[in-house]
Amino acid sequence: MKNKSIIIIVIQSIAIMCLIWVIIVIGKDEIISDDIGDDENVFVDYTKHDDGLSVIQLPKAVEINSNIKYEEIKKTSYANDSLFYGESINIKPLIELNSNLTAANNKLNRLKVSLAGSKDQLDRLIILNEDNKNVSDGVVREKKIELAILQNEVEALENDRSNIMATIQNEWGEVFTAQFNRQSNGVLTMILSGKNKLIKVTFSPEQIKSGAPKIVNLSSTVESEKNYEGKYFSEVPEVDKNLSGRSFYYLVHNSQIVTGEKFTGHETASSNEKSFLFIPKNTVVWSNGIPWAYIYSKDANEYTRKSLGGIVESGDGWIIEEGNFNAGDMIVTEGSQLLLSEEFKYQIKNENED
Repeated sequence: MKNKSIIIIVIQSIAIMCLIWVIIVIGKDEIISDDIGDDENVFVDYTKHDDGLSVIQLPKAVEINSNIKYEEIKKTSYANDSLFYGESINIKPLIELNSNLTAANNKLNRLKVSLAGSKDQLDRLIILNEDNKNVSDGVVREKKIELAILQNEVEALENDRSNIMATIQNEWGEVFTAQFNRQSNGVLTMILSGKNKLIKVTFSPEQIKSGAPKIVNLSSTVESEKNYEGKYFSEVPEVDKNLSGRSFYYLVHNSQIVTGEKFTGHETASSNEKSFLFIPKNTVVWSNGIPWAYIYSKDANEYTRKSLGGIVESGDGWIIEEGNFNAGDMIVTEGSQLLLSEEFKYQIKNENED
């Protein structure tokens, strides 16, 4: 009996020790877990905003471990080839308007001469009629009727001429209207005779931020070896809803160009004073449908995210106009996606805290 009591006491002691050990182990794991959880909730926000731009400032150790690399942005030559298109315009409607206007002007001039002569005749007849009735009242009355008919014809022709000029202005623009109003016009004669061809050139909004170029180089899409110089003439008054941008008329001194012939073009070197930069493709990150790149400032040890506007794909990179980015800037070539992720990670944390 005594032995049985001892055995029971031993078993109970062992059970109590095991229970204590289990409690200690579980408690230790919870403490460790809490410590880890606390560490995970510690954020070091390296981001800030400067004039609306997102800026990241990383410690040197973090930068090295992240393997972030950057290189200098370089200028590039860029001719805008095939960036805009042109087409030789059918000027038959313009020729028809010119013929109608010429006919109206000629007839109007003849009628005005007749009207002036009839007025003189009427004045003489009135004098004679008042001088002892040397001319009858009926003759004077008939001349007045004739004069009124001529006056109505002159007014009708002047109205026709005004309608023709309004059509020219609506369909061809103010520059053409001014050309038609000139008494002697060599420019218009060269267009109507076909010696100067009228080319309609369409530009994107980005290409004409500073206005349409004065001179463009045009290459035929049928015979690429045929190149022409186009000189600015006027803006196209009618907007084509199917095209993005605006269209302008250019004059090419060549009578061999056929109606409907199409061209690709670029500005001449003398008219294109813009500077362009080459941006390697691996520098670009996309967010909200917008391309971005990070610029590194060595002095401040900061990475600034900037948008890439008006980019044009070119081989293994992009071409942009100098402005938002400048030659000599240090652009991140490796680690852009990491920087973007870090930036938005802090933004998400701050939003959650709010």
